[in-house]
Amino acid sequence: MMAPMRYLAIAFLVLGGPSYAQTGPGGVGSSANNVLWLRANSGVTHSSGAVTQWNDQSGNNNHAYLPGSIPTATPMLVTNSVNGYPSLDFDGSDDQLWVNDAASLDLTQWHFFIVVTVDLQKDYNAWLVKGNDGQENYEMLSYTDGNIHTPTYYTDGTRTFPSSAAGQVTTTTFDVIEYSYNTAVGRDVYKNATNIVTDNENKTPQVNNLPLYIANERSTTGRNVNGDIAEVVAFNARLNGTQRIIVNNYLAAKYGRSLGVNDIYLQDLPANGNYDHDVAGIGRISAANQQNDSHGSGVVRINNATGLGDNEFLIWGHDNRDMDAWGISDFPPAIQGRVARVWRVNEVSTAGAAVDVGNVDITFDLAGLGAVTAGDLRLLVDTDNDGLFADETPIGGATNPSGSLYRFTAVNALANNLRFTIGTANAIGTPLPIELIAFNARPIGPRTVRTWWSTATETNNAGFQVERSIDLLSWEVTAEVAGAVNSAAMLNYEAFDREAPAGTVYYRLRQTDLDGRSEVFDPVAVRLDADAGDDLLVFPNPIDGPLNVVVNDAGDAQVRFQLFDAEGREMLVRTETMGPGAYRLGTEKLVPGGYILRVLMPGQVRTVRLVR
Repeated sequence: MMAPMRYLAIAFLVLGGPSYAQTGPGGVGSSANNVLWLRANSGVTHSSGAVTQWNDQSGNNNHAYLPGSIPTATPMLVTNSVNGYPSLDFDGSDDQLWVNDAASLDLTQWHFFIVVTVDLQKDYNAWLVKGNDGQENYEMLSYTDGNIHTPTYYTDGTRTFPSSAAGQVTTTTFDVIEYSYNTAVGRDVYKNATNIVTDNENKTPQVNNLPLYIANERSTTGRNVNGDIAEVVAFNARLNGTQRIIVNNYLAAKYGRSLGVNDIYLQDLPANGNYDHDVAGIGRISAANQQNDSHGSGVVRINNATGLGDNEFLIWGHDNRDMDAWGISDFPPAIQGRVARVWRVNEVSTAGAAVDVGNVDITFDLAGLGAVTAGDLRLLVDTDNDGLFADETPIGGATNPSGSLYRFTAVNALANNLRFTIGTANAIGTPLPIELIAFNARPIGPRTVRTWWSTATETNNAGFQVERSIDLLSWEVTAEVAGAVNSAAMLNYEAFDREAPAGTVYYRLRQTDLDGRSEVFDPVAVRLDADAGDDLLVFPNPIDGPLNVVVNDAGDAQVRFQLFDAEGREMLVRTETMGPGAYRLGTEKLVPGGYILRVLMPGQVRTVRLVR
């Protein structure tokens, strides 16, 4: 069977992780005050979905791990759990994770955010607990009716535990639950930015030397969470009002929620293009209540706004397209390419009206790119908001303040609803580390698979690993091949797996630079010992991103596709031909649910049931 031809990562840009310290969620905070940041889309160690560690993204190394005393207490990683993002599912029996006690987690004031849903409402779903019941430094849990309970033990030996009204945590949606405390203001709890608990406590919480328990109240049996956690954020001080708005908009966009108040970033809506990802922002409620420099988890930093006034915000996010230029033709004639990824901004007041925050500095972190000439870079802004960059005037003048940072200073082209991206005026002078033009896999025997690939250019390429999986979750290396380090000629590679298991097997390619940075390219599928009549392969199912279809022995015959939802309505999807008999369907924007795919092949029609 011929696996699909894959055209991958042909670009002038491939970005690694940020080389300057990222700020916290939404661009708010730093490792000094953002003491814990767990997000299910980053830093999860698992085997076939069973999670053993969840790495802290705050920079404080407060990693959540599986306690050795309960080796079976493994939550499961659920892909595409909420708005395309994963979550960790806890079974309500013994699943839990611990974070070792650390001075950074012993808090007398705090600001927490959790994004959660329950599979079963019960007494008690203990989401976040520092210490033991009755002696907790801080705690967030929910009851059978879904109300939020926040007990705290104080240095004077007293304990308070106010609760919200019922119905806050539900079985139907992931919601943003927020909890802040300090002695000056007291306790506030919010759901999707709307206040649900407030009091005026002015006592000092008692710290302890016990772990922080995730999804479990360790000292009391039966208080394991039966539900899912997508994100946990902890600050060691109460955020100001501006910072609250930015973090809530970051979480609401990422997880597809609407905020009860100050829902001012609207580019995450489907009608605006689903710019849901790596949302960050700057803003100001007053001179003493502002956030004027943000980077967040993405590669874009914006700061130094010259006209940021009271109740004004600039918030941005991207569409999650690849950081490469393969297949992109929408760019001005004056340049030679742009990345596929596009960012979009809301520049608005707290009431949602368009404002002007003045000129801003926009910095891109191009770590992992290799040699970059700042003068080659161009900022593209869709100033007429027609969705196109080809009719725009590129903005030059980028500087390289340090390392892999490239900055456009005093940019005045941004305005509410506009898009922006980055391009190059010289794709040779600003190359990419590796241009992979094809990766293929094909059975050549009952247990042998040949993989082969080609590169157009290589920069600092240490080599490749071919990895194999039977479930798209666990991967093992089947071959290692040295790279050419630097090359401007087309090179061909191959490797063999002589111990491939029977059935459907997936292969992917990992490329590693000399500095240790690596990039993993999309998998291809092959089938060994297939029945003679098994001439159709559709994967992955459940759908996770685009859908791949391989038709055996299709030759040059035309193959067509029809996709229907559960109510029989035909869905329009983009179809790309990836190679002989290999196709890719753009199903990324389908809503969760069941679907029917009809594959119209010469002389027959095949039907496949799918789940998104």
